[in-house]
Amino acid sequence: MATIREYYDTDPVDLTVHADWQFATKEGTVLGEIRAKVAYDFDANAKFWYMFVPDQLDAREALAVLLGMPIVDACMLKDEGDGVEVLMGHSDYSERQSASTLMFTKRMHFYTDSELSVDQRRELVALAKSKGIYLCVKDREYARKRAESESPLAFISHDSRDKDELVRELAHSLVKLMCPVWYDEFTLKVGDSLRQSIETGLKEARKCVLVLSPSFLGNKGWGRAEFDSVFTREILEQSNVILPVWHNVGVKEIYEYSPRLADKVGLSSALGVQEVARRLAGTIKSKT
Repeated sequence: MATIREYYDTDPVDLTVHADWQFATKEGTVLGEIRAKVAYDFDANAKFWYMFVPDQLDAREALAVLLGMPIVDACMLKDEGDGVEVLMGHSDYSERQSASTLMFTKRMHFYTDSELSVDQRRELVALAKSKGIYLCVKDREYARKRAESESPLAFISHDSRDKDELVRELAHSLVKLMCPVWYDEFTLKVGDSLRQSIETGLKEARKCVLVLSPSFLGNKGWGRAEFDSVFTREILEQSNVILPVWHNVGVKEIYEYSPRLADKVGLSSALGVQEVARRLAGTIKSKT
């Protein structure tokens, strides 16, 4: 599961600039650092805050300090501005947009590495509202809930040679349909154990989308191992786990690979990626 700091670091998708602010007592004793990030949305002519408060700092006390800072109310990282000049547009075209004209929306996303109660979150929102700031609190419970919603519902088993032609677009289409999937380009990071990650995905995902192609059927390595694992799971759970997608193959090739697999209703990639994704998502999310 991702930490609240990891969510803060990867949110938002907009262009951002950041700074670290020291949080100290009146006597000057440094208690920790608050990470401040200004997000720019040129299309909406807007900018807004992302703040991260580590667990060693009291969330309410930190927010109260932030709300009393003139630069926070002005949505600037420093008294003199954000420290950089941001221009949006083509370098060889005269009409470019400057971040200096963006308007502060009075929106702040407040990430705190603390375990807050509902009442504590409401108190923070009310405190911010009293200062004219609209606050969105994201604490450890938020991180857990978000991780649950992002847990893969399906594992995509495929041959890597089919990525460019079909699988990559299929994976992205399923995610857009609010159907998160285990797909190596989404899930694996440098240093991960390939075998352990795949086995975890195969065991925990609700369904397995099996992209059957000449390349997959001819793969005697991971492709076959993945199929054997999910086939065993079907037997043990006595449920339908495999969702076949037929890509440039016919029933004869499928039967030669696995007679039982040939008996399963599949989707042909000839339907088009978007239609295949739509039908798969409906089945995956039905919980049947």
